[in-house]
Amino acid sequence: MEFGAGFWGPIIATGVMLFGVFIGWLILRGSQRITPPRPTKEKITTYACGEESRIEETQASTEQFYSPVRRVFSGFYRYIRPSHSGDLRTYLLWIVSGFVIILIIIVLAWW
Repeated sequence: MEFGAGFWGPIIATGVMLFGVFIGWLILRGSQRITPPRPTKEKITTYACGEESRIEETQASTEQFYSPVRRVFSGFYRYIRPSHSGDLRTYLLWIVSGFVIILIIIVLAWW
């Protein structure tokens, strides 16, 4: 099956994508005006098959959720904890640095 010579116009493709995003945004805004959110107690509670449930029964304990991860990485946490400053810019620097290191590892493994 052959379709012949093709045409690729990056400016046209970008324009079509932006137009699609704009149409999606219009649909989203229109639907929000038509049906405004009306939260009720029934809508925001956890479904428990018709039974009454307390919040303590439905929410997972963060201590139990993160303790296995904390145990596995405890040595790394002890090493990295002194650099914990509470500053968002420092966290962003760590994230970007980690991303660059992972990217370098991927590029080196690819070659």
